[in-house]
Amino acid sequence: MKAKVEIAEDFIIKHNTARYSAGLEWVTELLSINHNRELRVYRWYEQKPREHLLIPHPYVLNDKHIKIEKLIGSENSEISIRDIIPNIKEFTALGNKETRSVFDIFSSPTQSVLRGLLINAKLLGVRTILTALKHLFLLYKYRHKNGAMYLIHKDLKIDQNMILTDKGVYFFDFGSSILTKHYFLADIVELATNHTANTVDFEFLRSFIHELNSDQFHIQYLRSQIYLLLLRGTLHLHPVDKAKSEIMSNVKNFQNNLDALANSFELPT
Repeated sequence: MKAKVEIAEDFIIKHNTARYSAGLEWVTELLSINHNRELRVYRWYEQKPREHLLIPHPYVLNDKHIKIEKLIGSENSEISIRDIIPNIKEFTALGNKETRSVFDIFSSPTQSVLRGLLINAKLLGVRTILTALKHLFLLYKYRHKNGAMYLIHKDLKIDQNMILTDKGVYFFDFGSSILTKHYFLADIVELATNHTANTVDFEFLRSFIHELNSDQFHIQYLRSQIYLLLLRGTLHLHPVDKAKSEIMSNVKNFQNNLDALANSFELPT
């Protein structure tokens, strides 16, 4: 049987078939959800202006497979989050004037948080659940009503799904990407978070918000968005991690202090 991903000397082929998947991924592949998400990113990228954003060149895009260029990484230096803020902005802008699918809605951070609260109710405790529900209420109360739509990668990390080449930093693997109305900070929050120390570099967030011209958004809307995105990352841990008392103790401390952390976020005056 062929592999789901075939890697040749100068190209990569990703097949659209559930035969190579298991568990929940089998369902998403069976419905072609991930494949269609990848297809639309490549197509929007070809149709819309960009200056900084780089993704692999597509040779073939169809319902059965995608064939893209194979990227060669550079060993000269590490990726700088500050340097790729314009890249993330342009990726976000690919969703402008596009229409969400039902799968975008079901995969939204809001749905992820609600599922996580339900599944982990006994572990979280009443305080965390009530605080999360409070921030969901505040997010929608103070949401910006400009009708904008944003594309978020949802699985972008310095050591995952991006690569530094001689031409610049490329993003790839868009099967988790979704359109969202309210969570345009998703990718930059993930990149700005140190999951070992449970800290967030707010300066990266401020730079991205300024780059996105979203300084006019209500501060509580931004704070609640940050809270929910950070909480989401603690709600879907691998069972192996959940079995480790030291990891879960750190997670619990982070959750208990998360409200104060999010509410300490400020924009320059």
